[in-house]
Amino acid sequence: MNGYDISSYQAELETGIVPSDFVIIKATEGTNYINPTWEEQAKQALQVGKLLGLYHFAGIANPISEADFFISTIKNYVGKALLNLDFEAGAIKAWGNIGARQFLNRVKEKTGINPMIYMSAEVTRQFNWSTISNSNALWVAQYASTSPTGYQSEPWSDGKGYGAWSSAAIHQYSSSGTLMNWNGQLDLNLAYINSEQWKELAGGSSTATQNNTNNNSQLEDDDLMKFTYEIIEAKTGKSQGTIYYYDGNKVLALSHQDQLKIIRQIYKDTTGKDLKQYSWRTDAPWYVRFMQSINQKSVEVAWK
Repeated sequence: MNGYDISSYQAELETGIVPSDFVIIKATEGTNYINPTWEEQAKQALQVGKLLGLYHFAGIANPISEADFFISTIKNYVGKALLNLDFEAGAIKAWGNIGARQFLNRVKEKTGINPMIYMSAEVTRQFNWSTISNSNALWVAQYASTSPTGYQSEPWSDGKGYGAWSSAAIHQYSSSGTLMNWNGQLDLNLAYINSEQWKELAGGSSTATQNNTNNNSQLEDDDLMKFTYEIIEAKTGKSQGTIYYYDGNKVLALSHQDQLKIIRQIYKDTTGKDLKQYSWRTDAPWYVRFMQSINQKSVEVAWK
């Protein structure tokens, strides 16, 4: 299937008349930018029966906050559009693959749908994506040249593969595309999935509708990414006494044993699994590295 992706740079483009099987539209960026024409263009595409995708351009803010902003903006299109995270530029440095995974997991947690992730072919090989490659489909960017082109049925690739993904679902192969009814250049894409697979990834199938009830018992433990940990003094081998809880967004210091009991019970009831517990030593301060990876400066005290 052939399609293109657009942002506010193509605000005047009418998606209903520019030829394509699908169109992917930028909806949001960071935690406060909304593309002013995304919804009008999305409606145009759906009215003429085109497949629709919506994407969030990753900023450098907290990945959970960005995911919440994206979901709140496009909530009326969940199940109608394929959701995507555009992972490039500053987010590669600010988030790394951990932040990208946090965003994707948050969208899954709140909608029941696994978003697709967009990145260059080089970035697929820059990080270890094995934890998401089986759940989140790949939209890859790789260009042969910047020469003007129409749709291509067999776009060029360098043959080096896509890291943890065996193949891409969508290949963006040009930023210099030329199509009827639009005078400017466009990003052109070839989808290796069919329309039914697209709708399934978007959550339009009966399975996805069931997932949209947010039945967390169907979510994988790794997808939820919630756990507790304690800090062990290297010299004594004993715990410092405080239990810390990562809720998928921030680290909290539990101030009472009953808090830990309640959290574990609810997690068990909703997932059918035990909440993971780690013991991290002061001579190998993984707790410090983890705080750095989620951009949290200090631990918050839970429910004083």
